[in-house]
Amino acid sequence: MIKFLIERPISVLMTFLACCIVGLVALPNLPISLLPDIPIPEITIQVSNESTSARELENTVVRPLRQQLNQLSNLTDIRTETRDGIGLIRLRFEYGTNAELAFMEANEKVDASMNYLPRTVDRPRVIKASATDIPVQYVNLMLVDDRDFLDLCAFAETVVKRRIEQLPEVSMVDVTGLVKKEVLIVPDKNKMEIAGIALSELENALNQNNVEPGGLIVRDGHYEYNIRFSSVVRTLDDVRNIFIRKNDRLYTFADLAEIQFAPASETGMALFENRRCVRLAIIKQADVNMDDLQRSLNQVIQSLKETHTWMDIQTTENQAELLDYTISNLKQNLILAFIFVWLISVVFMNDMRSPILIGISMIVAVIVSLLLFYLLDLSINVVSLTGLILASGNMIDNSIVVSDNITQYRQRGLSPPEACIKGTNEVMGPMLSSALSSIAVFAPLVFLSGIAGALFFDQALSVTIGMFVSYLTGIILLPVLFNQFNKKEPKRSKPKGVDFPERLYHKGITWVFAHKALTTVVMLAVLPICACLFWLIPKEKMPDLHQQEIVVSLDWNENIHVAENARRTQDLLEFIRPHVVQQTGMVGQQQFLLDRKRPMASSESELYVKVSDADQLPDLEQRIREYLNRQYPQALVGFEPAGTIFEKLFTTGEADLVVECYPSHRDLDLTAIQIQDVSRRIAQATGVAPEAVAFERQLNIQIDQEKLLYYGVSYNEVNQALRTAFRINRIATLRSYQQYLPVVLGGKQRSIEEILSTTLIRVSMNKDGSSNKLSLNRFVRVWESEDLKTIVAGKAGEYIPMTFAQVEDPDGLMRETQRALNHQTDWDIAFSGGIFASRKMLLEMMVILFISILLMYFILVAQFESFVQPLIILMEIPIDIAASLGLLMLAGHTLNLMSAIGMVVTCGIVINDSILKVDVMNQLRSEGFALMDAIHEAGRRRLNAILMTSFTSIVCMAPLLLTDDLGSNLEKPLALATIGGMIIGTPVSLFVVPLLYWWIYRKND
Repeated sequence: MIKFLIERPISVLMTFLACCIVGLVALPNLPISLLPDIPIPEITIQVSNESTSARELENTVVRPLRQQLNQLSNLTDIRTETRDGIGLIRLRFEYGTNAELAFMEANEKVDASMNYLPRTVDRPRVIKASATDIPVQYVNLMLVDDRDFLDLCAFAETVVKRRIEQLPEVSMVDVTGLVKKEVLIVPDKNKMEIAGIALSELENALNQNNVEPGGLIVRDGHYEYNIRFSSVVRTLDDVRNIFIRKNDRLYTFADLAEIQFAPASETGMALFENRRCVRLAIIKQADVNMDDLQRSLNQVIQSLKETHTWMDIQTTENQAELLDYTISNLKQNLILAFIFVWLISVVFMNDMRSPILIGISMIVAVIVSLLLFYLLDLSINVVSLTGLILASGNMIDNSIVVSDNITQYRQRGLSPPEACIKGTNEVMGPMLSSALSSIAVFAPLVFLSGIAGALFFDQALSVTIGMFVSYLTGIILLPVLFNQFNKKEPKRSKPKGVDFPERLYHKGITWVFAHKALTTVVMLAVLPICACLFWLIPKEKMPDLHQQEIVVSLDWNENIHVAENARRTQDLLEFIRPHVVQQTGMVGQQQFLLDRKRPMASSESELYVKVSDADQLPDLEQRIREYLNRQYPQALVGFEPAGTIFEKLFTTGEADLVVECYPSHRDLDLTAIQIQDVSRRIAQATGVAPEAVAFERQLNIQIDQEKLLYYGVSYNEVNQALRTAFRINRIATLRSYQQYLPVVLGGKQRSIEEILSTTLIRVSMNKDGSSNKLSLNRFVRVWESEDLKTIVAGKAGEYIPMTFAQVEDPDGLMRETQRALNHQTDWDIAFSGGIFASRKMLLEMMVILFISILLMYFILVAQFESFVQPLIILMEIPIDIAASLGLLMLAGHTLNLMSAIGMVVTCGIVINDSILKVDVMNQLRSEGFALMDAIHEAGRRRLNAILMTSFTSIVCMAPLLLTDDLGSNLEKPLALATIGGMIIGTPVSLFVVPLLYWWIYRKND
């Protein structure tokens, strides 16, 4: 085949040129996104019912929903968290479950539950999770003049949100930090008293004048008219002009009350740089180009800045930085590889043309690979690009091996066509086995369960594409190019300096064969060392990214309102301002529609802070802790990763271990003292204190029925007076042309004591027309109580979570916890947390690695027609893994997905060198070489190729260790694992593999 191609260079070149042209045309049309559009097997249900306590909401709404949703098929876990007025139900399904069907089934269960829920509860909102729903960045809007913040909110909803959503690259814009408007009716007590009008009469009059009965169609001659019967209030004047008749007199609402627009009672707000803001989360379309989105969004923001100077616009948390880094990393790897291949080709091959030809073949391989991405509907994302970067190493190796082998035959005096044919044919089979072996390492990774398996599918596919394309360019394009551009006679003598690697190799191989037993014992000793290192190294899902940004979770652990929470949060932001470069805050309950995080109460905040250097974060955390201990000692604080795309998918912020304490009796009163006693027992038994469980004080108001009967007052009258005094008496809706606004009957903000003592209830009428009144505190009883701030429940019901953020010995902690609570008949315990998911993933990785090695063994058996020779090659895998684990531990890294990929890459590259070397030894022995002569000659022939591929792989990974950005930190464990394996794997391929070959065939020589 190679001879056929060498004789038709124009056809080969035109074919590859056509592929490159088509690839360059398809490249702009490739979708660019952060991650592949993978379904996340998770559904979130949000429940809201204002003015309802957490306990009441749990008992009347969340628990019935949980019982219904427990029946969903393929459901693996259900978790609920209930706060005052809000609840969150998180459903997790087996990966592979049809997300659309699960979404429909969840909605059906919610609809079926509505018959059993209180009528005041709105239908719960069901949200289907997806990787594309994660915001790519946030846009923050602030005022720069003295305008009303309500104007900014209206402008954000009606102008900014709509303009951004009109972009074809944007799926939706999720908004939080808005202040809603309402129509506030404040009755004049004196005028109402003089007119003898009760609050209920105002409410009835408004409802009677705010109806829309419908319409009819009438004919009038040749014409037809649509007649509407409507009595709808649409403006404030409509409300003011409503009439009410009392004692034969007509009054308007304007005569009896003050009517105005007012900001609704706030449950949360957003902050940017200590200023109040409206925050917009940008959600992109699934298959659009990220660069196009960024370009269009920047144009809209710039236009808004120029035309609306009264508003400041800032962007934060741009997730596209990781993708930009990965793309630049691919470019950097290719450029570095080209430069380094050129340098080592000059040194090792004494040839100036070979690196140019290798560079051309590499560029062609990348372009053709991207063409196949387009044809297979594979997007350019962080995962697929990482796979292509890994495959680019194989592109270099194939080109180096073919070029080096052809050069060796040219130096022996063969003509260019003969050298190309013979040199390519000799390595074509081993290179195919090498490519298949590398693919065999990656392909089984798609069987990882959950999202990791879905992500690895894109990576395995991109690696497979890169491997096969590089193989085809190496055996088809490179020989043709070499034949066309190397017509001159080669130099038969090498420069003196080039002999040094060969002399060093001969010294090394001579020493190894002079100390066969020692070398063999050392290599065998590495096997238990590898097992020990695997046991000792810390394990986690994703690497610690050493980010410059963190999220600070605050719970003031006091019954404070949103305004006080905002004041405290702003004071804290002001305190840390000199130590950060960017900061935002979310105070209280947020308004994001797609927010799948735990709902926050009015006494909680979440801060996003960014520093100039990741090393400053520990000091910043200490400053925050000291400030809170000094100013608010009851406050609870937690620090989490800033939520990169990987952390949101893999929930790396999840606690290591959670002890779930279930009450044995449903009538058990869960007091703070009982829960603190359990926490104290666990801390004494384990030596580690769990995170504190938050409680909140509650004020209970009960209407005294006996007093109502005694004074002849109706329950509704007292209840309405209470609701009006607390401004929660929503009596109608103003159907404005642009929006619907609630109409609230209420008064000015006052303290609870003032409301109960000054709000009067009429109890009797005197003969002169005056009335006798009593204050509200005569009809109600008030007392304080304490309950859990968050009620957590799972499949087995409610439980108290004892959370441990970082655990060094989880097995010991679980064992001691069980021992401490075994005699407690009031509690049953179970365990959950991130360590279980990490252990499951690592167990799957071990099984998959075994399958990968087995597949490689099958491929190599087919290549060598031997059951023994593949064992020679595979024996070096545990040695390479031990070296990777050792370097990771020395550098302070863990065993995670990225470092595991690095070890897989190392095994693929290093065994490729061994495959080629064993193949040459077999060929030489079949030509009549003695065993030792074949070993030495094979080592000499493959020396340059092995050294060049090893050096190139190490140099391409080295830049990742020298930078400290997000992308480098993500791929740093991969680079360390690869470099560690290559540093040890290269001498193993050069010296140990020949020794093992000799041990097996020494008696056959």
